[in-house]
Amino acid sequence: MNDILTRIPKWIWHQDRENMQQFELVKSFVLEKAVENAEFNMALTGAVEIELDGRVIDVLGESAANICAFQRIAAFPARLDAGEHTLRLRIHCKSVMPVVPINIHLKGRLAGCIAYLSAEPFWLSTDDSWFTGDGQTASSVCLLGEEPYGDLEGGPEWFVAGGFGDIQTSLLHETSLLSAHRTEVTLQDGRVHMKGNARGTVPIPVPERAAKYIFYHVRKQTEWREANLLLQQTELSNMPFVVLDLGKEYNMRFRLENRTGSGLEMVWNGAESLYELENYEGLMTETFALAAGETKFTLPQGVRYVRMYVLAEEGSPFELIWQAEEVSVPMKQTGYFQTDSARLKQVFDISLHTNQVCHQIGLWDGIKRDRLNWTYDFYLAGKADYVLYGDLSVLRRSMEELGRGTPKGYWMNDLASYTLWWLNNVWEYYLHTGDQAFVLSLNDEILRHTRQVESLIDPVSHALSNIQSNLIEWVPMEQGESELCMQALFRMTGNNLRRLKSYIPELSLPGISKWGHPQMDAAAFLSGKQLITKLLGIMGGYVGEQEATSFLENYQPEDPITPLSAYWLAECCSQLGLTEKAWAAISAVWGKMLDEDATACWESVTLQHEGDFHDALTTYTNYDSYRISLCHSWAGTPIHWMMSRVVGVQPVEPGYRRINFRPQHLNGIGTCKASLPTPFGQIEAGWEHSRDFIRLPEGITLAE
Repeated sequence: MNDILTRIPKWIWHQDRENMQQFELVKSFVLEKAVENAEFNMALTGAVEIELDGRVIDVLGESAANICAFQRIAAFPARLDAGEHTLRLRIHCKSVMPVVPINIHLKGRLAGCIAYLSAEPFWLSTDDSWFTGDGQTASSVCLLGEEPYGDLEGGPEWFVAGGFGDIQTSLLHETSLLSAHRTEVTLQDGRVHMKGNARGTVPIPVPERAAKYIFYHVRKQTEWREANLLLQQTELSNMPFVVLDLGKEYNMRFRLENRTGSGLEMVWNGAESLYELENYEGLMTETFALAAGETKFTLPQGVRYVRMYVLAEEGSPFELIWQAEEVSVPMKQTGYFQTDSARLKQVFDISLHTNQVCHQIGLWDGIKRDRLNWTYDFYLAGKADYVLYGDLSVLRRSMEELGRGTPKGYWMNDLASYTLWWLNNVWEYYLHTGDQAFVLSLNDEILRHTRQVESLIDPVSHALSNIQSNLIEWVPMEQGESELCMQALFRMTGNNLRRLKSYIPELSLPGISKWGHPQMDAAAFLSGKQLITKLLGIMGGYVGEQEATSFLENYQPEDPITPLSAYWLAECCSQLGLTEKAWAAISAVWGKMLDEDATACWESVTLQHEGDFHDALTTYTNYDSYRISLCHSWAGTPIHWMMSRVVGVQPVEPGYRRINFRPQHLNGIGTCKASLPTPFGQIEAGWEHSRDFIRLPEGITLAE
């Protein structure tokens, strides 16, 4: 990995960032001997004049397209002689990347340049060893693959490793053929061999790329919609094509080898469901040319189903080899769960797969949409991380990006509730890891964001006031009910921050001892229209045990509900000893996904519908229909519920120094066993035929 990190370029700029709209980037280098086949590739916000050894090689005008792909500078000399050389980039940037409150954490990434010079056997890439024309060192803006730039076209295939250098690929072997039209297809170990005769061509849409977008996925979805609508006006259905099923949803790229003696044009669609493949206007739609004998690979996207068309001159033969690869950070799983319940194991397995594939440049919310570090999403995804892996680096870098990037006066992701969830995440990270060094490294950020919260605390009522930006759940919610939920979340956050401060007294939280909470009746929460209101009232301590038990015993899962609320429902039930009600909630929501052939956990669910399940899905407030993610990391929470509630292992002291062991047996299930990681080693625990067992590594004690 270290070699990759030294070779993958970074986005760099002047130290004054976007305030410096005209400057130079300079790099001198020495070649001990001449090199051949030199290529210079770059992407940037702005325009650039490229100079080598005092001679202007080429000029790129300012264009949004410069941000989307590495541009090969065709005029760059293919041979470089031995000796010293100086590469000088004269940059002028009139228009930087857009920033709004929702992406304010990216405010330091509004302008950048990324480039690499390759030759045989020489490599040079942009990093903070470059200089600016005024003699300062260049400043790193962000890493390859990070927002707002995302993945770039035109780079070497090993750039898939990303700026952290830890993303890897693995071949997918379970691809199956669903249908083929006008082509002969053979499959072997995931390789798809296509042969046939072409039926002509159609006009291929080229992305205009005239605008800059706040996020990579917003640009891609705009391009897909435009391309798909244009291609719908053509006769693609007459062309040779295949429809493939990867077996599961993956963040997938594929390589395609043209074994034909002439060039081909390819159109491919990617989808999470077959309904989406046939009906969605925003369907993933990509096109590219493939020269005779050429092999290309695509950028990774979140898909399960692929439809691929072959276009060439009427009657001309074609032969292609297609192979898919999974793309993700390979998580070293040390937490395991075993049970004799087929349904419980199915829920665990799809939750595990969902969690694993969402570990990318960050801990993404989803691999198709949005591919971002949303604060509440990775807070919930982290619950599975804690009981599955010893290495939490991907979770940490997501926490750092939002915590450090969000400046004073702003809420994370422009949502007050998300800032509160981030603060809770810091506590839960420390509770499960005991990693005091990481928490203290966030000291300034914790202080800044707690002060942001404190600015809204009413000194008399101790309630949060003037909450303008908020999201509690994807279900419809009136402002008054939303504010009620915020008071419960605020109380939870204050309690957890005080616990954090008690264990790490050197943490700078001068105002936390004065945080109070408003006095509110349980009836206010129990009369809320939405399930989450009642659950937050319970979790926040406003709804007492007797009232909570009465509500939960009588509640049956019904629409509208999401995996978010369903998880908290299971947690509240388990907390009060209503184990079967907890399992019923998990069974209803995740079981519905499984009944619809889910291979990953969904962003949302509709329990009662007819026909097309994907079209029936909605987050009720923001997205409609097929835009709903069918692989969403926040829905992998049943893993944590199984380990902490069903198997019954919960940390009481940070880092599992002291734990509770309170297994909750489920009717009709004979065995539930787990191994989960701690800083002291693996805990082995569970129950089998009504007999509980636990084996603790040295350093961990059981609470009385």
